[in-house]
Amino acid sequence: MPEAHGQALLVCDAIARDPAGKITLYGIFDRIWASKFPTVHPLFSIYWRCLVPGPGRVGVSILKPDGSTLSELEPVEKGEGEPYLMQGTYTLGGFEFPTEGEYILILKYNGQDLLRGPLLLVKRSDS
Repeated sequence: MPEAHGQALLVCDAIARDPAGKITLYGIFDRIWASKFPTVHPLFSIYWRCLVPGPGRVGVSILKPDGSTLSELEPVEKGEGEPYLMQGTYTLGGFEFPTEGEYILILKYNGQDLLRGPLLLVKRSDS
């Protein structure tokens, strides 16, 4: 049986899904500028895709710069018995980031880390 592995974990401004299931990502980014902290980002989306060997749960965690958990996003559960590709999206509105620094997004399958990606929160200099 093949191992689970991540293929994509991206942060973007918005995501659209057409009736056939095709997903379009708008404005992919890996950094957010803010004039003060904590800061609230009004709206952003997360896209993920992975190959999984069978039934299970796929979700995304967001870690703070100190390594503690900021958010565990609701996992998606599938029950098929054969290896298959899974993809999904989250849209987060009014999301608060408490400090500047490097946040880590983690794509997980049944609690196992598949992919990690950084999201850098940077204090904007008001000069």
